[in-house]
Amino acid sequence: MLDRSNQPWSPLEHPELDWVEGVPRHRSFDDIYYSAADGRAESQHVFIDGSGVREKLSAGSLVVAETGFGTGLNFLLLLQAWRDAASDRKAAARLHYIGLEAQPMTRQQLQQALAKWPEQQSLADRLLADWPGPVPGCHRLQWPDWDVTLDLWWDDAVDVLQDLASRNRRLVDVWFLDGFAPARDHRLWSGDMYRAMAELSLPDARFATFTAAGAVRRGLEDAGFQVNKRPGYGAKRESLHGRYTPSSIGSGASHTTPWDLAPPRPKPTSALVLGAGLAGSFTARALAERGVAVTVLERASVADGGSSNLQGLTYTRPSRKHSPLADFALASYLFACRLYQQLIGTTLDQDLDGAPCGYLQVMDDAETLDYLSQISGDNLPFSVLSADAASARLGLQVTSRALYFANACWLNPRAVCRERLQHPLIKVHEHLGDCGVASTPQGWQVTTADGIPYHGQVLIACTAHGLTGMPETRWLPLQAIRGQTTHVPATPASATLGTAFCHEGYLPPSRQGMHCLGASYGPNDLGLDQRSEEHTANLAKLNALLPDLGFPDNGKHLQGHVALRCTSADYLPVAGPVPDREAFNTCYAEWRSRKTRIIDKACPALPGLYVLAGLGSRGLTAAPLAAEVIASELFQEPSPVPRALQQALAPARFLKRAIIRGNPL
Repeated sequence: MLDRSNQPWSPLEHPELDWVEGVPRHRSFDDIYYSAADGRAESQHVFIDGSGVREKLSAGSLVVAETGFGTGLNFLLLLQAWRDAASDRKAAARLHYIGLEAQPMTRQQLQQALAKWPEQQSLADRLLADWPGPVPGCHRLQWPDWDVTLDLWWDDAVDVLQDLASRNRRLVDVWFLDGFAPARDHRLWSGDMYRAMAELSLPDARFATFTAAGAVRRGLEDAGFQVNKRPGYGAKRESLHGRYTPSSIGSGASHTTPWDLAPPRPKPTSALVLGAGLAGSFTARALAERGVAVTVLERASVADGGSSNLQGLTYTRPSRKHSPLADFALASYLFACRLYQQLIGTTLDQDLDGAPCGYLQVMDDAETLDYLSQISGDNLPFSVLSADAASARLGLQVTSRALYFANACWLNPRAVCRERLQHPLIKVHEHLGDCGVASTPQGWQVTTADGIPYHGQVLIACTAHGLTGMPETRWLPLQAIRGQTTHVPATPASATLGTAFCHEGYLPPSRQGMHCLGASYGPNDLGLDQRSEEHTANLAKLNALLPDLGFPDNGKHLQGHVALRCTSADYLPVAGPVPDREAFNTCYAEWRSRKTRIIDKACPALPGLYVLAGLGSRGLTAAPLAAEVIASELFQEPSPVPRALQQALAPARFLKRAIIRGNPL
């Protein structure tokens, strides 16, 4: 599995390129990215025509994986073919493309490489607009108007494929093998890669590649692929294509215990989502965009509780080292910023519901700032600014260095929830009071306080700390945290702020002449009363750093908002299938004597029951990606996170830790 825990954090290297008659050549591998004669025609002949992918475009959803994403040319050609075949496809069909690249191009390099083909410029512009920086991991790009998901994995291709294969699920319909020449990139063209391909291939999965090297042919055949030759393109006499023949290879032994994975179930067509805050709203939308009829049930009103603040920010905090907490924080931030920048100005009103603003983060950790300042580079999500540069960015005097996050947005959480719930397959029912939950032979039933039953094949519970009141989830170590924000009228100095400011709290640009700042932090404090001393404390922390704002020192006459946030014992979200606690403890009891023992049994999960909770104060940032993790699991799709990170989010992690400690929950 891909697990970088405790390794130093650093961005990936961009390729060093030479341009020969407009064609990019990689210096280290001494190889070109596409044919100097006509790269587009070469890709069309070798990959689109050679793989037989056109035959699969009208059959339903399609998963295509490419080793060596490079310029994205193969993807753009397939995307055009996918769009051309739209009228012939089944309803709710989706294209899921997995692009693997260890040295992603810069946006400027990509733009130059694709400029040769103006006929595909509109598609290239879409890719360029969302092109991720060199942050390791999976970058999920979603274009729901085209029913397309593009997962760009910036990492070693073999490591990624082995990580995806560790879930023991066959995913891929078509393979494009398009790395640099086998003689120049031995790691990519290896038995490890072919075996991982076999473990991920669906029956009759197709492949195509430009090479006809004997070692490649033999490696693919040894892994269970039927290999054939066909004419190559241009000066290349031959190329390879073929299909996976599963009768020639077994499924392989499991190398990990699948304690985090529920047994596969039929893809749902109906779902209940309990809770209409950020967690529930994003979960409902992720399912609806996959063709599921979703019923959202809310005890009070949409975006009540922890999602009810006036303003919030997309927020992350980089670390010097990888960890599940730091990696999820950064991955979810990038995913959320990309989404909100698409929504603001279209389905979210600019300046009323949110706006791109970026934010400055001041911090006392000089060691981390020193480290990050050495690795700042092209298209990274952050940069380290001097005190003078931070002051110029904010328009107010800042006395210390700061991290600057250019793509962050401020948002009104209630507006975001309502926007996500606006979908023809989503029905929302509010003011239902406390509801009862019960499993049925067909799935799950939720009964309202008035005795009205609702049914769905699956249930995703998104009720924050309320999960501790459900018998199925009461063992989850969730904690309620009181948070009070303060609403301050904009002053002449603060009204011009276009950038948010973060310290121990946060200050976004004003919304309709008002700032929402804060927030206080009260673990296990369930009081919802406003307290003047907390308003004063919110103001004091900010005024100490930005005295020129002109904000009052005393919060006695100010108003704000109080909400209860929910966090887990390890501060990571809880997202995934709910295990049957007693069955889980029995299934994995051997861990008490040997925690490394591999037990080849899937998580004994409660069929069709999932949770999303524990978002803390980062609901706007964490909910979009966490919801994708759940939806991808429900639909047995490629995951948007490495397996180790999926395990770090799984509800069953707490049961596993308790068994290993010798004190099962």
